[in-house]
Amino acid sequence: LQLFQELNVICHSLPCSDGYKLCQCNEIHSLTWQLGTPVFFLTLNLHDLTNVLVAHFGGLDISLWHQLRAYEWAAFVASHSAAAAKAFDILIQVFVDIVIKYNNGSSLFGRCSGYYGMVEAQGRGTLHCHMLLWIDGHPNPEWCRKSPSSCIIRARWLR
Repeated sequence: LQLFQELNVICHSLPCSDGYKLCQCNEIHSLTWQLGTPVFFLTLNLHDLTNVLVAHFGGLDISLWHQLRAYEWAAFVASHSAAAAKAFDILIQVFVDIVIKYNNGSSLFGRCSGYYGMVEAQGRGTLHCHMLLWIDGHPNPEWCRKSPSSCIIRARWLR
């Protein structure tokens, strides 16, 4: 048991290890302690089979990319996984910069005070991102329990 605990400490930066997952849980707990309860849980699943950026980073001419069939797109993406990962990274950054607008004004969801994203691969090998969003001004559960208006809100929910 002592060996496993020491391995968790050592392997905190090794992806998919128990120590890595524990480190990520600790980061989320710290953000929740600092910013309150996250408001949104998003899963971003980008369609890389038709993404022109994959062709660009894979070294394929874009005009040729548009002439390929679905099977050929899939074969190209499977054989150029680094290009697909780079395209995925750019699209996630664009999502954070344009849609979430972290610390840069009001966004689609409101003013975002924090976010946390974890990328993982699906069974078919494509990437997706699970993301938690914290929004300014959103009441936390403790405030809702203590608020006098929470009785009114609870009564509405029960109807």
